Amino acid sequence: MIKDKFSIVPLTFLVVGIMLIASCSTDVDVIGDWQETSVVYGLLNQSDTAHYIKVSKAFLGDENAMVMAQEYDSLYYGSELTVSLERVKNGNVLETITLQRDTSIPKESGTFSSPNQVLYKTTKTLHDDSKYNLKISNSKTGNEVSASTTLVKDFTIDKPKSTESINWNLVNSDYKVKWQSPVNGKLSQVTIRFYYTEQDKTTTLTEDKYIDWVFTAQESDNTEGGEDMEVAIAGQSFYTFLSSMIEVNSNVNRFIGKLDFTITVAGEDFTTYMDVNQPSTGILQEKPIYTNIDNGIGIFSSRFEKSVKGLSMVTSSQDSIRYGQHTKNLGFQ
Repeated sequence: MIKDKFSIVPLTFLVVGIMLIASCSTDVDVIGDWQETSVVYGLLNQSDTAHYIKVSKAFLGDENAMVMAQEYDSLYYGSELTVSLERVKNGNVLETITLQRDTSIPKESGTFSSPNQVLYKTTKTLHDDSKYNLKISNSKTGNEVSASTTLVKDFTIDKPKSTESINWNLVNSDYKVKWQSPVNGKLSQVTIRFYYTEQDKTTTLTEDKYIDWVFTAQESDNTEGGEDMEVAIAGQSFYTFLSSMIEVNSNVNRFIGKLDFTITVAGEDFTTYMDVNQPSTGILQEKPIYTNIDNGIGIFSSRFEKSVKGLSMVTSSQDSIRYGQHTKNLGFQ
């Protein structure tokens, strides 16, 4: 996480909800006996070179919830926690992987304690023919937390092809991104990354930049794989996207780069988690918290990411960036 490129809702609101219960002013003492509750977040991806699980604490207390959230020890466990993954195939445990406590990835400042955060990491290779059981144990309290997931398998991107030049000026037709849904995958999201270079007119110094165009996620009908999936994109919307994301700056020249098309697919449990936690639109605002963590809260699932990278655009599309009504003032050469 995932940095995860998939649009992932963190567990922050789960912890905030618990903290708010503790901080409500009522005539009833809501601060009862403390009970350990682990907050777990993990999305396995066998194509990653490193895998991370985040395990933190939900907490209650007499102080202001926002003050307690800044206390590092209130959020994270110390050396008492053991986090492991069991690789299971045909009912047999083939391997047990112990994850190492890791504090190397900083956390941005905000409601919760920063810049340090605790993750649990392994660089072991994962296998998509197996199920993975997550085991978390606390040597001080004896508390045990568990979850399990299958892995989203590899899939085929039908369009674009790696040899294709992208044309955003199709007449009376949308550009369509097409792929086959993977086994164990349910929720798909397309991201198009546009690379460009800026050159300062005074200093001639250059800076490579990019912007990401993220599309609404789609659900396949099932997790059996092989379902035809697509996102239809009106060509002119590419140019309006550029104009909305890149500021006019008369001090720079800009140069058109390549495009990457990335499709990320998440497992069924994560899909359910996202569906349940969509904002309420009706009168009933209270919604249940979805979790697939035994003796804890959070989400443990999987995802798979696949890309077609380094695609050029046809000459007419590049000319539309340089001279078209939406982008002519952006300084592309």
